[in-house]
Amino acid sequence: MSMQTNRPLKTRAAALTAAALLAAGGLLTAGGTAHAAPTASDTLVNGGTLTPGAGLESGNAHLVMQDDGDLALYTSGADGTGRQLRWHSGTTGEGNRAELRADGNLVVTAQDGTELWQSRTGSADCPHMPWTKLMVRSHGDMAIVAGQDSEAPYYIPLWSASFGLQPPCGSFTR
Repeated sequence: MSMQTNRPLKTRAAALTAAALLAAGGLLTAGGTAHAAPTASDTLVNGGTLTPGAGLESGNAHLVMQDDGDLALYTSGADGTGRQLRWHSGTTGEGNRAELRADGNLVVTAQDGTELWQSRTGSADCPHMPWTKLMVRSHGDMAIVAGQDSEAPYYIPLWSASFGLQPPCGSFTR
């Protein structure tokens, strides 16, 4: 009687062990530390839109598609006072909506669909990362990250309000 091994089970167990070790070392996340999964109120996924008055928030950071057409990120004090503008798209008087397109590009458009501002994170720059999402972070930043569905998910930052377009998937030559 020969003894057969279940190779897929052993491979999966080895992958889970390696992922746990890397995650414990903080090597699988963009910030170097483990993060809890974001909630729906702080994340916009591919195909998601923000219309005037709609927004995302995390802690004291708030991203809103303003009624005046500007997509703006604000922070405030712990008690909600002292609201400060951290970033904006510069589309006041023209913008109508913000959309994270299927290709990963965040775009603010006019009512007629004209593109007024974009993050330049679209195209096939990261074909090995099948999805992107926009996340508002409680420390007052927002970022577009790419990721993949796997047993050990990790994110690659593509763009942030603080730093703009970022490698490795983004390109500075656009």
